[in-house]
Formats: sequence, C-alpha cells, structure tokens
Amino acid sequence: MRHAPGPYADWRAWLDAFAEGTDLPSAHLAPIDEQMGPHVQERLLRHVSEAFSRRQRRWADAFQRDLGTLAGDPGRAVHSLAAAMVSARTRLVPLHRFCALPAMPQALRDELKSALDETLRSSQRSIEDSVRHAPMELQAAVRGNRLTAPAAAPPSPPPPPGRQSPGRRVII
Repeated sequence: MRHAPGPYADWRAWLDAFAEGTDLPSAHLAPIDEQMGPHVQERLLRHVSEAFSRRQRRWADAFQRDLGTLAGDPGRAVHSLAAAMVSARTRLVPLHRFCALPAMPQALRDELKSALDETLRSSQRSIEDSVRHAPMELQAAVRGNRLTAPAAAPPSPPPPPGRQSPGRRVII
C-alpha cells in the first residue's frame, strides 16, 4: 500500500529512518502543531516517542557491546574503556540533535532532553559503580570521559597533499 505524500508521511519516513540509525536531513519536516489536526498530531507524537526510544535503545546496545569487549587484556583496559566512552558520546550526537528539532513543540523537546539526560546520568552512575573497586586508572578513565559531557567535535580533516599550510613560507 502506498502512502499519500504529506507532512505526516514525511515525518513517518524520517522517524523510521532515525529509529533504525540513519541520520537524514530534517529541514523539510513540517512543524508538529495544531494545523495537523489533533488526531494526526497525537499519532505523530506517539511515533516521535517510539523512534526516540528505539534509537536510544540502539545506542545503549552498542555501548554494552563496546563494554563487553573490554574483558580481554587488562593492560589495555584503561585505553579501551576511555575509547568506548568517547565513542558512546559521539553516537549520542544524533539523539541530542533529535531532542532539539525545531519542528517539534518545545514541551516535547524538553521532555525528550530530560529523558535522554536521565538515561545518561543513569548509565554514568552504573559504569562508575562497576569500576568502584577497580584500579584507580580505570576509575579515572570513567570520570574523565563522562557520558554526560558534550561530545567532542570531530577533528578537522588534514589539508590535501601538496597544499602548503597557511602561515609563513620559508624560502632558502
């Protein structure tokens, strides 16, 4: 069955992709407001909540997989744990962007952000509890790479080969 194009169909397609881990542009999404009608708005808000929950679950599952690989070499545990936490924070960027979508009502954005913040605080507490009796280096890696900290911006790409970096040229 083909769905008629329109704001609801646009949102549904976008939300389904988001829930599955695909990050598509969102500028084309119509505002979720009373112009959609109360029944459409209610259904769409349910889909927003469901997509958010599914994406958040995907993030938690990936983080658990990363943590599960740490059981190996104790010598590399500190580096591996820090890398897993940085990676988890990086994977949070789409969820943070989702919580700030301007097409969603402010009350919904606040509710989603609050839910995400609580998940991150809970995950951070859990991992801190799990390393409470571990060597100090592991504890420091957990505290130094908090899930609640903002994700670092991706590094800028290196200049293309053959181009000189800006600055003074040395002529010999």
